[in-house]
Amino acid sequence: MRAYGYLIKMRVLTALAYRFDVWIGMIGDLILLAASVFIWKAAYGGDVLGSGASVVGLDEMITYTVVSVLMAAVFSTGVQNTIYNQVREGNIALDFMRPLNLLGIYLSEDLGSMVSSLVNKAVPLVLMASLLFGFPMPDSPTAAVLFAASCALSFMILWLMSAMVGLVAFWVAELGNLGMVKDAFIRVLSGSMVPLWFFPEGLQRISEWLPFQYTYQLPLSVYIGMSTPAEALRGMGIQVIWIALLGGLLAWIWTRARGKVMVQGG
Repeated sequence: MRAYGYLIKMRVLTALAYRFDVWIGMIGDLILLAASVFIWKAAYGGDVLGSGASVVGLDEMITYTVVSVLMAAVFSTGVQNTIYNQVREGNIALDFMRPLNLLGIYLSEDLGSMVSSLVNKAVPLVLMASLLFGFPMPDSPTAAVLFAASCALSFMILWLMSAMVGLVAFWVAELGNLGMVKDAFIRVLSGSMVPLWFFPEGLQRISEWLPFQYTYQLPLSVYIGMSTPAEALRGMGIQVIWIALLGGLLAWIWTRARGKVMVQGG
């Protein structure tokens, strides 16, 4: 475990060294944040939007949007590109010679990137959002705790999906738009852009059987109080089930991928 901790530390220090990238990324996130909030303000003809149990006030929707952008800025799942680049350049063979679990190494690196993003992106974005729209307060202290726990599970779901997409590189020379397709599904069906409460009922039912809404919408709905503590715990149980299923599938693909190492240009 100490070795993985060292990898996390080194990734944090490396990320902090590239300050220009940090500033560019922060400016981009701030533009996205402002644009998203202003769009929702324009969409609200009154103080609420939705119907039935899905009625959401403008203040809650602004909080939802701000926290969603913060989550997207912090969640780092670079494992997809890491695996693809290592396979394509032929360095994956050297990675297999390391005394540590290779997926554990990649996970540690992404955790280090996430820690650095908390400092480089989340803190400045929270300060700017507080000045422009007010501090995005959680519905209650209980909601804040459940939100943090759900976010940890959300990150693992995202990371496992990204790792599986990256492993496709063991069978094909180019991933093409596969990663973009995965990202598009996450953006639309996770509720990160538009909450699924506003989607047609049929699509909402289908999304309940997919892992995407348990990456963003669940923790966000907990944060603004749209989900009760009991509903949050139930949702987190489903998150654990998805982690187990995706983890088992990733382990199976990883075992097969080890025998399919294809060196490109190396």
